[in-house]
Amino acid sequence: MATGDEDPLVSSDYAEVELTVMPLRRRRIVGQRAKTTGRPKLQSGPRPPATNAQPPDRQSDPQLWAVHDALLRADPTGARTAVVLREAFDQAYDGQRTGRWDYTQLLKTEKTHLGTLVEIWLQREFKFSDGDELDYKIAGQDVDAKWSRDLYGWEIPPEMYSRGDKLAMVVWANEYSARWALGLIRISELVLVPEGKQRDRKRRLNDIGADSVLWVHRGKPMIKNTLLHLPMHIVQEISDAPTGQKAVSILFARAQGQLITRAAVATAAQQVDSAKRVRDARTVLAPDGIVILGHYDPHPRIARDLGLPVPTLGRFVSARLVRSRPGESEPSALIAGERWRLAQPDEPVESAPPLPKQGQES
Repeated sequence: MATGDEDPLVSSDYAEVELTVMPLRRRRIVGQRAKTTGRPKLQSGPRPPATNAQPPDRQSDPQLWAVHDALLRADPTGARTAVVLREAFDQAYDGQRTGRWDYTQLLKTEKTHLGTLVEIWLQREFKFSDGDELDYKIAGQDVDAKWSRDLYGWEIPPEMYSRGDKLAMVVWANEYSARWALGLIRISELVLVPEGKQRDRKRRLNDIGADSVLWVHRGKPMIKNTLLHLPMHIVQEISDAPTGQKAVSILFARAQGQLITRAAVATAAQQVDSAKRVRDARTVLAPDGIVILGHYDPHPRIARDLGLPVPTLGRFVSARLVRSRPGESEPSALIAGERWRLAQPDEPVESAPPLPKQGQES
């Protein structure tokens, strides 16, 4: 008997509502096209100095250098920051749900949000404490994070220069040149262009400011966006595929010898179980002689022996193989008890060898 207190979410019509809101399967979004207009400027890193200005030395700004040293200790090579930037871009594209892979496919609000994602991922990766007034506390100093898609295009709000000279961490990355940079600068009137008529009173660095950046990492390589750097006709073939499995198989067949990111696979598949699509693609492509190597042992060793890029966590590499003959000098790898090497384009197809499972040697 009804009491009038039932939760409507557990009523008899909830199942009907759920099926209405959540479809049984996700439809592929086909025909997504990137644009050649609206891209960030093609830049590869900090430019040569335009003035006599230089970053401050350790004696004149020990706080800035303390932050610099803390960042360098946390990430000596820049590899962790490179992962941060890849994650931020891939989260903005949301390829698994949208099929997007290019900056020009983002909505205006999403492009704005990219900077927020970079800041979030930096704090998540390096576990920076919240600042007192600014974004982070690093080496005991308040530091504000500033992102720009264009190098030297960081916008500095008035609280950075009107209440004492604040420290800014400036970050830039370019998907098309596959380069990024991260530096530090003490914000002051000296390093800013004159205030304009903008309501928010944000200002950019002048030439003195650009030359005063203390770079922690400059012109470092990004983890490449696989789909972005493939020929457009291949990307379109992947996007136009009728099923996620077909799209992933095309990706590994057409992008042989290149590191393929987990995000690229998810974007091609547009399915929740994109990892399974990789496993199934191994079966689909094996008759064509194509193997797909992942990050788990002994796959990296096999890739290294073959002279391929070595896949790390969340990345794959595919290649067509043939059996190595006695006397051949090409790099080869022991797989399933036989030696295999990379196939030449004009060589007959041989069915691919079965790859060892995780932790098993060939």
